[in-house]
Amino acid sequence: MIKDYLYMQITSSLESLACNNDITLVNAEDLSENVPDTALINTRAVIMNKQFDINVDYSYRLAHELSHILYGDHEAQAVYQFSEYGKRGEELLAHRNAIRMLMAIEPPSNPFTFMSYYRVPSWLENDVMRTYNEFKAV
Repeated sequence: MIKDYLYMQITSSLESLACNNDITLVNAEDLSENVPDTALINTRAVIMNKQFDINVDYSYRLAHELSHILYGDHEAQAVYQFSEYGKRGEELLAHRNAIRMLMAIEPPSNPFTFMSYYRVPSWLENDVMRTYNEFKAV
């Protein structure tokens, strides 16, 4: 993906959200490509692996990890690692909150461009549609 001005603004908004909520953000560039992004609940830190070999976009993954700290059940688990296939419990909640966070930052022209732009896993299409329609109704 070409990092255009809008994309940089979206990423910057997520980084500001982390900073404003006392969440430490570490952009690791020396991790193996199979090491997932990680949210550390107790220390309020997110480690983003810049080398992570996954089809899902960085900004979506960042929103997902931030949502574990901002909106998750802090008693459920202390460490979360990104998985595009996490369909239950806290992982599903983080996916849904990532969609909501990104749409609040930059409302998409339609749900399909949103999914394409962030490379959201296709199984989340219904959640993207529902959230898009909620934002559109407001």
